[in-house]
Amino acid sequence: MKENNFSFLWKLFKPYSYLMLFAIFGGIIESLAMAGIVFIIKNIIDDVFIAKDLTSLKFVVTAIVVIAFFKQLGFFMRDYLYPLAIFKVVRNIRADIYNKILNAEPSFFVDNNLGDILSRITNDLEAFTKTVKLLSVNLITQIFTVVAMIIVLIYRDWQLFLIFLVSVPFLALALNYFGNKRKKYSQRLRESFAEFTQIINQILTGIEVVKLFDKKPFIALFQKINNKLYHRQKKDIFYESIYLAVVEFIGYSATAAIVFYGGYRIISGNLSTGEFFSFLGGVVILINSLQVLQRGAVQIKALNPIIDRLRFLLMIPQEEDKGIEFKGLKEKILYKDVYLKIKENQILNGINLRIKAGEKLGIVGLTGSGKSTMVKILPALIKNYQGEVFLDEHELREYRVSSLRKRIGMVSQDVFIFNDTVRNNLLIAKPDATDEEIIQALKKAKADFVFKLEKGLDTVLGEKGSRLSGGERQRLSIARIFLKRPNILIIDEGTSALDVKTEEEVINNIFSEFEKNTILMITHRLKILEKTQRIVVIDKGKIVEEGTKDELIKKKGVFYRFITISGEKFKG
Repeated sequence: MKENNFSFLWKLFKPYSYLMLFAIFGGIIESLAMAGIVFIIKNIIDDVFIAKDLTSLKFVVTAIVVIAFFKQLGFFMRDYLYPLAIFKVVRNIRADIYNKILNAEPSFFVDNNLGDILSRITNDLEAFTKTVKLLSVNLITQIFTVVAMIIVLIYRDWQLFLIFLVSVPFLALALNYFGNKRKKYSQRLRESFAEFTQIINQILTGIEVVKLFDKKPFIALFQKINNKLYHRQKKDIFYESIYLAVVEFIGYSATAAIVFYGGYRIISGNLSTGEFFSFLGGVVILINSLQVLQRGAVQIKALNPIIDRLRFLLMIPQEEDKGIEFKGLKEKILYKDVYLKIKENQILNGINLRIKAGEKLGIVGLTGSGKSTMVKILPALIKNYQGEVFLDEHELREYRVSSLRKRIGMVSQDVFIFNDTVRNNLLIAKPDATDEEIIQALKKAKADFVFKLEKGLDTVLGEKGSRLSGGERQRLSIARIFLKRPNILIIDEGTSALDVKTEEEVINNIFSEFEKNTILMITHRLKILEKTQRIVVIDKGKIVEEGTKDELIKKKGVFYRFITISGEKFKG
């Protein structure tokens, strides 16, 4: 395993080193007990079965009971305390990854596949737990068992032990070759699990689209990924199995040589039967322990890519919450020569815009023109822009991110509802809100349907709000805004799923509630635009027109053509 991965594991387990030490002590006790069992085999055979000594029988029986007690005591200490340390470490890893994701730079989720992230959190973390647990449970005892057995075997008959040593180089060669193969296919297997998780996640998320279109492409893609996963699993288990078979064969060959030479010496009268069977029992235990150790060494190589994938999540770029506290807009928002390119796509192309504090601004443009991207810069959901964006006298990057998001609210067309109660879905806007405040926010958002649900505020809304219609989800999102009461409010097609009457009532409540606040309203509906003081038109990442609704219509430019093409939608 790489040195840095050793260091990584040590840092994880260091706080629980006391549990590890007790587990290691338990492993030592168990190993010594195993050595004791091998040691008294000579007495059982020579003194009891051959010499027929009753005193020796009593001693042997007592020794077996005592040894068994200490062996099981050591087993309990090893088998409980070490996994306990692992579970504590994994709990911390889960918490660390969760916090890393919550505080990640927004660009991380643009640059990385969500299915792969999910696979690392689930499949890789589970594989890490199982592998480390397997290693810890077996290796601690086996290391000490090997040491104890070697001492016993050398004490019993060093000549027989030399025969066993001949097999060691062959075992080392098998470890090196098959260990490298296992590492290679373990990495590929992790990648295939990530692809599998990704496609399942996509199907579950887009199940309605899947049902509405031809399923053959989805089936073909799944079969390709599933077959690749199968073949990599086959390769992985093949090299593990053939490795174990080779080691078994080497072990049995060494045992056969020991039996031949030991049997010859018994026949010649140079070795007692008890000594031979004591030695043979020790060899069997030693070979088993070495096999477990070598398998553990192979597992360590397989663990490397798993740790690398987990460390990737633990090193997610984090947002730095430092800078000036944004306490609310006093004068202006100012975009100065703002450009944004995402991969090969030029999204914003020289945005220059001044918005007065308290102004109600309408933003219009075709799909893909850059409207949403422009406003997402304000709450620091997009940071890699070029140019400058000022909130009053300070550039946006100078402010603390948390203070920006605390005072900037956003309602989007696509609303995310958590699989939780209505109350908890609203408390994210104001954790200390009372039920009365929640009810008032729901009424202002025209979300009266909540009061008709079977458990009211305590009704669980299902995955992504599956129990609600699109309009109901939007109204819950708007209720969050009434609870949060932001200084700058961004509405990005946030009422698009509402009927005309409900939308008008909700918009009136918004403009009334946030009369003195700054509102940026992205919409295609003329009725809403009539309530704004000014409209900007964006096309291909540029502001091509701005003015009042009447000024833009008289100009008969882009806005005029836009609403003319839109037809009935703009007749109010």
